[in-house]
Amino acid sequence: MRSPPGEGNESEGGKMTPVSANPTTLDLTARKTSAEVYMPYIGGEWVDGDWKQTYDNCDPANRSVTWGKVPECSPQDVAEAAAHASSAFNTWRFSTGDFRTKAAYRLTGMLKDNEDFFVGVMTKEMGKSFFDSRLDFIEAVGVCEAVAPQGTSIKGVTYQKLTPGLSMESRLAPRGVAAIITPFNFPLAIPLAQVLSAIISGCTVVWKPSHLVPECSQAICALIECALAQEAEATGLELPAGILNLVHGDAQTGDALIREPAVQTISFTGSKTVGDRVDSTASGLGKRVMKEVAGINFFYVHEDADIERAARNFVYGKTITSGQRCSSIQEALVDSKVEPEFTARVLELAPGVVHGPGGSEEITAADTDADSWSCPPLVSEDQRDRLAALVESSIEHGAELLYQAQLPDGLAQNGNYFPFTLLTGVDENNPLYSQEAFGPAGVIRAVEDMREAIELINSRIGIVACIDSRDKSATENFIEQVLRTRIDDGRHGTGCFFGTKFGGDRGAGSGNPALDADMVNGYLIWKTIYRSYDELPPAN
Repeated sequence: MRSPPGEGNESEGGKMTPVSANPTTLDLTARKTSAEVYMPYIGGEWVDGDWKQTYDNCDPANRSVTWGKVPECSPQDVAEAAAHASSAFNTWRFSTGDFRTKAAYRLTGMLKDNEDFFVGVMTKEMGKSFFDSRLDFIEAVGVCEAVAPQGTSIKGVTYQKLTPGLSMESRLAPRGVAAIITPFNFPLAIPLAQVLSAIISGCTVVWKPSHLVPECSQAICALIECALAQEAEATGLELPAGILNLVHGDAQTGDALIREPAVQTISFTGSKTVGDRVDSTASGLGKRVMKEVAGINFFYVHEDADIERAARNFVYGKTITSGQRCSSIQEALVDSKVEPEFTARVLELAPGVVHGPGGSEEITAADTDADSWSCPPLVSEDQRDRLAALVESSIEHGAELLYQAQLPDGLAQNGNYFPFTLLTGVDENNPLYSQEAFGPAGVIRAVEDMREAIELINSRIGIVACIDSRDKSATENFIEQVLRTRIDDGRHGTGCFFGTKFGGDRGAGSGNPALDADMVNGYLIWKTIYRSYDELPPAN
């Protein structure tokens, strides 16, 4: 690994040692040290080191199985990665859009060729079902195909003559080094969307993925680097080391990254608490911040709803990814006239929720059965314990337990499972009123009418609002008056089609497109050019 001028290879815990790899040969296997610690990727090399703090990478379905240790990269590691990214930016920013687009298409093809690998590693590390992992993979391919053409499609504007002897235009240019912080729940689609958007814009990247999915993250890094290297070899170009850098860790690493002076742009996807803190700190340092943090999502059941459809959509929206999506439904608001019927039908369907390992036959069968819903383990023991404490506190504050599944023997003891849970009686003094469950726990609440439902939705922070009604005047009024960026009519609110707008706003995010070609805009600056010239007098 080459060090920037004046910099050493010292990490906080000792010297970091580069481990060479041939970037033109795709190798998706995990890179670990002799001590089973996952390596960061800095300056074009996988790096061995001696880190003070590590986290076990455990099987969510069976915590006794550990695949390796994830290091908490030090501020010095982050500074070195940022220095390499900054040095590489001085070359990469002048690469052609044609090259970037061709490299992105090459990457997309390589991704498609490795579907089974990525589906498997997502289920292994994050715990989601094969069906759910495949949805993540499909979305990842889609966003790559949406972003790839932007290398040759980023356009500026020209202006009509505003004053004699002056011509004007505006161009788009890369902002510089981008820090990208991504979550565990979509370990493939979200990182590829953001990292590729930055790189195809001409930026360089220091990426900190969730410490809960290191093997998937390393494979993404290897995939991108290999696609760039192969395209460079095919066109006879020499690329700088440091276009993409990967640092592992949690809070310490993330805090160092957002404060790093070389970083100009920050993309954060994760919890609202952490995202708001990142935004406050980084914005105060003059950096551009793009964040996606979510909140409380709602499912409104109108008095003229299709109760069967509504009940099934609510259960699906609460169990897909075991409720660990920024678009997962948390609360059903049900017109009082139909609340008893809706609640009764949901309780009839609830025993169809199946708990088990994401890769098990039982979970795979549930995903293909119209009357079953899969609910694999949560990603970590901490996530499970947090949700358990939240539900317990909500009951202590007056919530009523409507339903809680019985977990099969051994699941709770061995894995990060939380039983499908339904509550009612959650008012504004209850923790679940304002705290995101991020797990398979939902709330059912009766409302007088659509006006009350809209008022409740607009008074809280979140991304999604769904409606089920056969009255199209009701749905149109709901869509017009609800202040959410994602609204579903007769659907469950989860899942996003690539090439479309998606992103929280009004406290749930910074309103940035997350799945279409406009994703590149956050990584660009506008340059407006004024050119003076001597006008040629008109001919007589």
